[in-house]
Amino acid sequence: MTGAPMSIDDAGYERLAEFHDLFMDEPWQRLGPYVRDAFAHLGGDAVVVEVGAGTGMGTRTIAREMPARIVALEPALVMRAVLTARMADDTDLASRVTVVAGSAPGDLHLLPDTVDGFVCAHMLGHLERVARRDLLAWLGSHLNPGGVGLVTTQQAPDPGAADEDIVEVRRLGDYEYRALHLSAGRAAAEAYTSRYEVWHGETRIRDERFSGSWRIVGADDIAADLPPTLRLEPVDRSVALIRPRAPV
Repeated sequence: MTGAPMSIDDAGYERLAEFHDLFMDEPWQRLGPYVRDAFAHLGGDAVVVEVGAGTGMGTRTIAREMPARIVALEPALVMRAVLTARMADDTDLASRVTVVAGSAPGDLHLLPDTVDGFVCAHMLGHLERVARRDLLAWLGSHLNPGGVGLVTTQQAPDPGAADEDIVEVRRLGDYEYRALHLSAGRAAAEAYTSRYEVWHGETRIRDERFSGSWRIVGADDIAADLPPTLRLEPVDRSVALIRPRAPV
């Protein structure tokens, strides 16, 4: 998913990595069609940058939906280790994906000088506004004229939202894994808390808690942070495209 580092608790992500992939299938299944619409026209020599690639679940989705090469930027060591292993275990991914150890915006100089597309999915909320603007400014100056970017957005929570946990469940073998995330109502204060429980039948055998920084970043926020050379094109309540502005 961080030198001006990404506002993210690397130590937290080192521990959270164990549970991360158990609950990311559905978010990336939703994004798949948008990725295809944005990038399927690219050729095999094109380059798409994925900022904050995590463990590579998104990288795999992006690669499946288009033929271009991918440069995956990821700061957290354990997340990046899973990402690298996932790419190495697939012949096609191993030939097309370059994994870069680094953060946004501090390590963007490690990326190619020009790119044909970029993806910032499920990660902009970790950035403070100055860092987010620096990232978008870099993308604006390095995106080819016909390029496109895909970003995920969030809507501001309802002020009256109930303070309840959102629970997801996944079973592996004899164990049931439960993810408990604070509701948007409580997460709006630029912080998040997640708890993961491991159950064997009626017995809870482990309980892990993680906290970190997170900001609600909506389409309007991103539009306000874009450099003059880029424009935002919302395509869904939680997905938007970023394109170069036509010359005046």
